[in-house]
Amino acid sequence: MSESRNRPSKIFRIALFALTLGMLAYFCLTDNHLLTLLYSFHTLDPYWLLGAFGCVVLSWMMEGLVTQNLVAASCHGEYGFRHAFKVTMVGQYFNSVSPFAAAGQPMQVLALTRQGVASGIALSALVRKFLVYQISITVYSMAVILIKYSFFRSKFQSFMALAVVGFLCQSAVVILLLLFTHSPAFTTRLIHSCVWVLTKLHIVKNPKQADEKVKSQLEFYMKNNRAMLGNRRMKGKVYAYTAVQLTAVFAVPFFIYKAFHSPGAPFVDMVAAQSFVTMISTYTPLPGAAGAAEGSFLVIFQIFFGQDILHQAMLLWRFTAYYSCIIVGAFFAGMDRKSGRQSPHGKSS
Repeated sequence: MSESRNRPSKIFRIALFALTLGMLAYFCLTDNHLLTLLYSFHTLDPYWLLGAFGCVVLSWMMEGLVTQNLVAASCHGEYGFRHAFKVTMVGQYFNSVSPFAAAGQPMQVLALTRQGVASGIALSALVRKFLVYQISITVYSMAVILIKYSFFRSKFQSFMALAVVGFLCQSAVVILLLLFTHSPAFTTRLIHSCVWVLTKLHIVKNPKQADEKVKSQLEFYMKNNRAMLGNRRMKGKVYAYTAVQLTAVFAVPFFIYKAFHSPGAPFVDMVAAQSFVTMISTYTPLPGAAGAAEGSFLVIFQIFFGQDILHQAMLLWRFTAYYSCIIVGAFFAGMDRKSGRQSPHGKSS
């Protein structure tokens, strides 16, 4: 019975994955862009290419430090970076292979509980991390819009309206998260509504028991959240780490630009361009924002890359910033499934 229920979900995931691979194949095979990139690979500057991948690794490390600090705040400092980095890579993998990056956080909660972290602490830390990330990227996007919007709008007037829509979506998510985090009344009503809907859909069999369980978890979450909010030093660190994380990810195209021996384009302009690509493509309902990410990169970065290398640069950027998360993250995700329950110190419990 459960297998027949899961079949439509499996078919849907397979269809999304096939569509994503199809889009990748399209961008790779059109006009032999992938073949051209492979032929010209030996002409690229290896140090700048290494720098591009180094930016991605730096972003993973910064996210790991954010996770470590937030979990340690509730575990009295007893949570190591090695375990935080593993949780980060599990999230990177499942964010990359699921629509809207929806599977990343649930799988990170599971990874944390397998390490011996209490589920309430895991949930509160990851919700706080998500809030820090959303606030940081919204502020980052606002700064980019204020400083560089007129420059990019003069070149892509109608296309840049999509960036504003993306920014408004980011802002809406932040407002909802702030309400969830700071308004127990709003959160309680939201949870009651969700339980009621799930009961009507016959997903929740015992609404009273589910309501009480969620309420106790919410109280635990609020308690941990208040403790985190009171730690100003920790707050400053996690926002600083997240700012470095975003800058590192947005800097990848600049390093690829330099790897093609291209002169001229300012670092700040290319970081701003990548932030616009992210704003436009973030809410595409396909794994890795397939199609929207590649398309917006080709439109915006044509002002920096020559037409003869634009598609090659896009493929290289995509492999460096996106597919590396799947390849490296798959190792940690597979390792997480094989490992047993552990303490934050790494000992089996």
